Amino acid sequence: MSTTILRGFKVSVAVLNAFLTANGLNETEGRPQYYLHHPDKDEISALLYKKIVSKAEAAAAGGSGSGSTVSIDKNKFRVMMPSVPGMDSFVAYVTYAWFTVYAHRELRMDEDLPAEIPTGFEELRKEILSFADPSRGVPKSEKIGDEEGHMGLFVVYTYGYKGEYAPLWVYERNGPFKCDQCDAVFTGIISWNKRQEHRIKVHGVKESRDPFPEG
Repeated sequence: MSTTILRGFKVSVAVLNAFLTANGLNETEGRPQYYLHHPDKDEISALLYKKIVSKAEAAAAGGSGSGSTVSIDKNKFRVMMPSVPGMDSFVAYVTYAWFTVYAHRELRMDEDLPAEIPTGFEELRKEILSFADPSRGVPKSEKIGDEEGHMGLFVVYTYGYKGEYAPLWVYERNGPFKCDQCDAVFTGIISWNKRQEHRIKVHGVKESRDPFPEG
């Protein structure tokens, strides 16, 4: 489970789906597909990155591109959806900056969520929003009115779908782990817990056996 804090724009799932199908991808059905490895196995993220690069190159060549000239990081472009078990979302968020909170962490705005918009992102937003035009056939009842394409800073509960990024050690609890107080190394099943018990008993560390991570 995780909560995602992001910069980007809000869009109805219906309009997003129209954009995706026009580009040869499947609809999301309100439940974004889960991929363990991002973004290389995520077709939606790959499409967004491809579009951004193309539009940035057009801007550099003297086209109508806008935005800053900050470097393009393919890991920043995602479709995030509010995700709660047993429910489908009717809205999605297209990001240009994001991070997730597994338990707790410090918010560093300039580093984690820079306000500067990457070159090509505004052009991508306009392309996706073009599918909200009545001529595209998306029913008005499935759109979100003035909120369609709204840019902002958002907090989204992403549960177990896209955007769930626990700290690396959570996935590697079987180690090996080295004690930070001595040279002892712990391997095998629940080696992280063994190390923590060692730190408490041998070194007198005042922590619980299973403390909350920061991240």
